Amino acid sequence: MVEVPASAFTDETARSRRGIFCATDDFDVYRASINDAYYPARLEILGSAQHLSDARMLAVRLTHMTVGVVHFGADVLIDPGDVCGYHIDLPLSGSLDTSCGPQSVVATPQRAAVYTPGEHTFLSKWAADNTQVSIKIDRAALEQELGRILGRPVNKRVRFDIGFDLTTPAGRRWASTLQILLDTIADPGPIPDPALIAQVGHLERALISGLLANQGHSMSEAILSSGEDSDNPAAVRKVLDLLQAAPGAQHTVPDLAEAAGIGVRQLQKLFLDRFEMSPSEYVRNMRLDGVRADLLERDPDCTVSEVAFRWGFNHLGRFAQYYEQKFGETPSRTLGNRQS
Repeated sequence: MVEVPASAFTDETARSRRGIFCATDDFDVYRASINDAYYPARLEILGSAQHLSDARMLAVRLTHMTVGVVHFGADVLIDPGDVCGYHIDLPLSGSLDTSCGPQSVVATPQRAAVYTPGEHTFLSKWAADNTQVSIKIDRAALEQELGRILGRPVNKRVRFDIGFDLTTPAGRRWASTLQILLDTIADPGPIPDPALIAQVGHLERALISGLLANQGHSMSEAILSSGEDSDNPAAVRKVLDLLQAAPGAQHTVPDLAEAAGIGVRQLQKLFLDRFEMSPSEYVRNMRLDGVRADLLERDPDCTVSEVAFRWGFNHLGRFAQYYEQKFGETPSRTLGNRQS
């Protein structure tokens, strides 16, 4: 489902992203790198193997999380104890026998493991063939995102169900967001630095809000009941004013709900009732209309990528797909027609 980008395990990627890269079969050196990137933990090699084999790790610290791809090449045990933040382990191959508090799961490429802070986390067997994405999420960032979704502050930890099924439609959407984040970290392409930072930050928050919306946890019922009162035209006007003031800004749906002073579910219902589309679809259509207007009217030296970035589209491939679906032609065709 999720794949490691070809350039993930390189020192060049680590330098460009100010990450931690380690490729060594020296157990002590590799253990120190893992602990530096994540948490102080007890690590042991299991079974008859006496050493690691082709061990590699790249971990990149972002704004709200640390994202890493890790491979040991031997069966290992990891005991970090009570971790300080939320954490997700997703094997890309092989399996992981793991537990958090009283819950346990065998994580596979189809089922991620989600850990809750304040409960003992114990990875009893990280299989030798397991190359894994490990995501350390700042506790404050996740709980603030939940507060935006609910429309009120959150003052307690969220206890997640440990097994996250990625074969469901919601799980596949979350995995797709993770794939884009990994691809962006490993290969930024032509995106200029300010836009890249904005895109990565947007993807981080999308990953967190997607986890909160789609994985069972102790606050799931609160999220479901947060949109019961949906008749609030003033809230819609606040959102529209914000979007019109800065149409290219990287607003998430929780951002818009927070600006309107309501919860995410209530905002979604308001937009469905009034516009027959979700807030995300509304924002995308507004931006696409803006791009088309600029392509038809701006100076002849402008490029499609410049205009797309200006209107908040940082993934050019997806932008082009949305544009052609809406207008029946590619953005470059629109630009070519204007220039001819």
